[in-house]
Parts: sequence; structure tokens; C-alpha cells
Amino acid sequence: MDDDPLLGLGLHPVQLTDQAMFNAYFQLLNDPLSDYTFSQLFTWGNSLRILWKELHGHLCVFANGTGDLTLLMPPIGQADPARALADAFQVMDAYNDAHHAHGHSRVEYVSEELLARLDRSRLLVQPMGADYVYDVARMIDLAGGDLAAKRQLKNRFLRNYRFRVEPYHAPRHRDACIRLLRLWKCQADAQHAAENTTSSLKRQKETLACQLTLEHAHTLGIKGLVVYTQPVTPGDPTPLNTQHPDASPDPWSLSAFTFGEPLGADQSSILIEKTDLNVRGLAQFVFSEFCRLCWADRPLVNAGDDWGLETLAWTKMSYRPVKLLRKYTLQPASRSAVQVPASARLARTAFQVGKPDGALPAPVLIGAPGSVTHRPLASRG
Repeated sequence: MDDDPLLGLGLHPVQLTDQAMFNAYFQLLNDPLSDYTFSQLFTWGNSLRILWKELHGHLCVFANGTGDLTLLMPPIGQADPARALADAFQVMDAYNDAHHAHGHSRVEYVSEELLARLDRSRLLVQPMGADYVYDVARMIDLAGGDLAAKRQLKNRFLRNYRFRVEPYHAPRHRDACIRLLRLWKCQADAQHAAENTTSSLKRQKETLACQLTLEHAHTLGIKGLVVYTQPVTPGDPTPLNTQHPDASPDPWSLSAFTFGEPLGADQSSILIEKTDLNVRGLAQFVFSEFCRLCWADRPLVNAGDDWGLETLAWTKMSYRPVKLLRKYTLQPASRSAVQVPASARLARTAFQVGKPDGALPAPVLIGAPGSVTHRPLASRG
């Protein structure tokens, strides 16, 4: 490890002990992207090899998950971001030039807020997508004709299943959630067996990030819910909604879990949603119920970006976002743009993991406006 060239450049892996320092920097932002949180960086730190360094009073977060070294977001601080950015490019160039990745140095996940702090005349700015942000009250009720399909799926779940919702508590729920995560990955891999290896690799990285979330949710300060389900037997008079907190899980099945966190002053951010893909309408129910129980005090809910996939973009737009938080990539204007392979883009695509929809045809079924999961990954979960 002493011979690691990244450590030789003064970069540090993201550790739980860094949380307070990261949060202090992120609190300087008025309109953060869903990517700008410590929990995202920590849980994806191993899969994407995320590292950090302070430069001239700014937090600089780097990624090495695709062989080259990039800046995962612009420098965040209150001093001179241009000076910090120049030094960050020197760090990237030193690594990339020594590892056959000349010209790959770039900044990813640049918000409009941080872009405005830089001199655009000196930068090549290219669009990278946007976070989709929704009115949380609409996501709770799914009211109106434009959300009828989502509402119908949710109601189908309510007709066909009893359910019990509990706040996530690792000692009680972690093992069952890990079993569900493995089931979800097997279901998704089977449904997308004909896909290229990029999607399979992404699901593997998602799984690793989810496992860290399940282990450290309390320390990270993120909220989670789990949902137990039981199919309705015709003629059974038992009420559908049996949410008694002391009820035994048997013969219930833990069929979904989801996590989220506050984002900025007025948003919540849905980080993860995993469901048993065989339970129709569960994804729509989980997303709506999570908003109702945990995020109704915040007017907006952020469901991440669309990864540049047309089907996912269509689904996210179908939930009628009230605004889009644009994202960009940056390179010095004096350099020619590097065409980044799709595999590299997907490997870094917002750290969200998905929420299933079931409303779209194969091969990709996307659900709640969150992330891709082939719910079909279930769908940012």
C-alpha cells in the first residue's frame, strides 16, 4: 500500500472519520446535487475508488474506478476555486500521464452552482445530464391523470398484498435485507442476461454499495424503511394493512428496503430502493410511502439522474419533475475533449441505485423516478 501512486500524490481514501469534515464543506452549497453527500462517497468509495485531498481551502474528491484519475466534483470551499482546480488538474495529469491515460483529466458531476464560480472562458463545458426533482406531495398522492399509471400500480399492490412497514434497524433487518439484495441481483441478472458486461458490472458495484449502506446506515445518519409483505388469500377477512410493530415476520417476507437522506435546505434524496421484482406495484408503493412517512416535511424529493438512458429519461419525465438540476463535465479549453467510453460513464453514473417501475417493456423496466434498476433492476436505486 505504501507503493500506491495515488497515496503518493497525497490522496486519502474516504473513511467514516472524514464525515464531519465532508459535511462542513457540503453545507456551503445552496443547491447541491444528489451526488454531493458523504454517504454516497463513502458507500461507493470501494467500487469507484474514491479519494480526497484539500487544496487551498477546498475539498477535492477524485475517482479512480475506471483506470484514469478524474475529479468527481469541482472543488468545494470559500476561497479561490480556480486555484484549487488548477492544482487538482496537476494531480490528475501526473497520474494519467504516468498510466497511459493522457488527456483523460476532467471534472465530472459539475452543478450549475459550482460552475458559476469558475471562469467558463477557460473551460470546455459539456452537458452530463440532470437530477430530477419532484414535488413531494405529488409523489405521496400520485394524484392526477398524468400519474394515473403509477397510482394504479400502487393500488394493485394494495389490493393483492398485506404489508408491514418498519424503520430500518440493522440488528433486526440487515441479514434479511442482504438476502433480498442477493435475490434482486439474481432476478436482474437473469432478466438481462443478454446485456453487455457493463450493466452486470454496474449491478455488482451497486450491490457492494448497498451492503455498506446496510452496515453503516445509522452512523451515516440516513433513514431507511423495510416492507414486509404477504399475498392476500381470497376470502381471508384479515385487514390488508397489518402494521403492528410487534408482529412476527413469519410468514411475512421482507420484500423491499429503501434509504434516503436530507439534501440541502429543501430536498430529500432517495439513495437506494430494492424490491422483490415479482411483487407487482411494490416499487410505486415504497417510493410513495417513503415520501409520506419520512420526507413530507421537505417540499422536494430528488431522484437522481437518468444515466443518459432514453427509457429512464422518459420514465423520470413521466413523473412530472418540477425542476432539473443540470450536471456538466469540464476540461481546460486548451485541451481537446476526450471521448469517455460508455463503460466508464456508467461506472460513475450518479451513485443512486434503483427503484422498479414495471411500466415499461423489456429489456429495461424502470419504475419510480429514482434510478435505474432493472426491475426489472427494480426502478437511481
